Amino acid sequence: MASIYPPTQDLQSIAALFPHLDLDVIAAVVRHELPGVEIYKLDSRRILESTWNIVELAMDESTVSLRSAPFAIETYPTLDALLVPLNAYFSVLCVQGLSHGQSALLPCHFFRYSSHLVKIAAQYEWKAVLSYHLALFARRCKEMRKGDYAGWGRVDMDLMEEFLVPNQKKRVYGTVFSTSSACQSWELIYE
Repeated sequence: MASIYPPTQDLQSIAALFPHLDLDVIAAVVRHELPGVEIYKLDSRRILESTWNIVELAMDESTVSLRSAPFAIETYPTLDALLVPLNAYFSVLCVQGLSHGQSALLPCHFFRYSSHLVKIAAQYEWKAVLSYHLALFARRCKEMRKGDYAGWGRVDMDLMEEFLVPNQKKRVYGTVFSTSSACQSWELIYE
């Protein structure tokens, strides 16, 4: 099936551009109903991982049990674990939004937010950055349901003060130690 750009109103044409995504996930993205903790569903590297299953089957005992969904910090232990599916999320929104009359600046809002995440991840504890992101994601979804995507390009100072400011990374004092004459290593000593 050949991809059509721009896609029509039909979600199938958007799905043709993202063959690794379920149609239900694409629909949730374009309706702005996919919770921030579930964007892992857009990560092509992890879609088939069993860690996302909440139903466990024990074939030898013929039992079925439910396990709790993983905590956000377990699902997104690093910036990379968040950025890859987030960029796929933004890609779906760009294709859908641009084909439906959103401003050509739409991708710029998403690029700004991705850049902002990289910057704050370097300054604040990861768990706080993730909490900030999830709160901001919920806020932005509410705005997008009203047709406003520009919030992704703005820094949310209220949420930064709530989640990030109290969780700055400890100051780092740099000291250079030479491990060999051919190579130098930077070791950072924390307070």
